[in-house]
Amino acid sequence: MTEPEAAVAIVRAHEPSNSFLLIRRTERQEDSWSGHWSFPGGRREADDPDLLHTALRELEEECGVRVFREHHHVELSPVMARRKTGPFVLVAPFVFEIDRELPTVVNPEEAVEAVWVPLSMWCDPAQHSLRNVPGLPGNRLFPAIELNGVPVWGFTYRLVTDWLGLLDNQRPIEEAGFGMACRVLDFLVSLGLRVKRSWEERVVQTEFTERQIAKVAIVHGTIPVELVVRHFSAPGELFPSVNLLEIWPERIRVVGLALEEYLITTAG
Repeated sequence: MTEPEAAVAIVRAHEPSNSFLLIRRTERQEDSWSGHWSFPGGRREADDPDLLHTALRELEEECGVRVFREHHHVELSPVMARRKTGPFVLVAPFVFEIDRELPTVVNPEEAVEAVWVPLSMWCDPAQHSLRNVPGLPGNRLFPAIELNGVPVWGFTYRLVTDWLGLLDNQRPIEEAGFGMACRVLDFLVSLGLRVKRSWEERVVQTEFTERQIAKVAIVHGTIPVELVVRHFSAPGELFPSVNLLEIWPERIRVVGLALEEYLITTAG
């Protein structure tokens, strides 16, 4: 595996409310995560002795929080982060544990605010939903939780839910999205669409790879985009086990946690 190029600091404070620290990044055109909620972090610099140092340095530079190596609790498995352009970035997440929340002073070049998020809020399924996000079409729904009026989604959302162990582990990660795909198909049937052909594997071209085997189902009728968006945007009793739900009149695309894809297409 390629070595990680960047690191993030997951700082958990036990008092007063058992919380963790997020920052909202300053909006900058060259930043792939401009305006997003994220963990403090960034790329390893040439004089950083290791990625743990990178996480500690970025934490202090971005939001004025100083913790030390002895606060390091565990290093999570490296995670891929997508960028607007160019290859993915492999990120090393380091978890730190401290007694109490520390005051924050954000660097305006890096962040516009920093928030200690209660774990109880994140662990409440009613706070989670599939929703559209700023700057992307309304028919593309991502798992998210709202924080100060701005969704936490994408890389940061996936990392938090994985760190806290909130996702359904009954299926292998490579098949986690299939449950959602089946729920979508069942909902279409409840609206009167008929299944012409149930799930079968096909080779398709995807957003992430040129060719990939995906499970495909075919239905008769036109997909009611607004109804599907409204139904699956509502908070539920489950944590969404997908990366993306994309709805068009002629097809629905579900992208699972391992970037595996499921397609529901119309018969024409």
